[in-house]
Amino acid sequence: MLTRRVRARLDKSTCVDKTLTPALLGRMSKSQETREALLRQARQQFWAKGYSNVGLREIARGAGVDVALIARYFGSKRGLFEATLEALQGVDADRISGPEALVDHVVWLFLQAPRGGAAMPSPTALILHNADDPDVGEMVRRVFSERWQQPMEQILGGPKRAALFSAAMLGMSVAEKTLCLGGITVQDRPLYEAQLRALLQAALRFDELPG
Repeated sequence: MLTRRVRARLDKSTCVDKTLTPALLGRMSKSQETREALLRQARQQFWAKGYSNVGLREIARGAGVDVALIARYFGSKRGLFEATLEALQGVDADRISGPEALVDHVVWLFLQAPRGGAAMPSPTALILHNADDPDVGEMVRRVFSERWQQPMEQILGGPKRAALFSAAMLGMSVAEKTLCLGGITVQDRPLYEAQLRALLQAALRFDELPG
């Protein structure tokens, strides 16, 4: 289980969640509200359905604004998609001291991630629906590499362990949120955390086979 000391360390090392709150919305200007409404709706649509499967009119309609405002605030459909990637959390190799701290960090992210009907699509959904897209796939892979893979390679000592760690992390997310496997549920929080830790720690124990 996460101790208070671990939680305090992770709170300092985790990217800030940019989800809008009513208090934050109350301090925004009309133009800021419009931009954020478009950005939120774009993240909802692009991450859940895929960049090439979503039109700008659909996003504007969901945000309740004129479609022409997308060009005003983001320049293009691609610019709007790129702006949604600012919400993608990552790993700060300078603040995470080693492999076990990385496990703590990932467990904390999984446990605090919002779930339910009002929740935004997960980063795993972003990857599943966009990483091979002909228009934005390279961008998604680059951002994931910069924010996750490269820092993990630094923490774990190389690309092979980091790649296996990513596979374990993404696999857990797919099992829970995409396949909805009955044996994996965050409703049983202690069991869920134990399962996630076991999977991540198994990835850490990987050593290249001799010969």
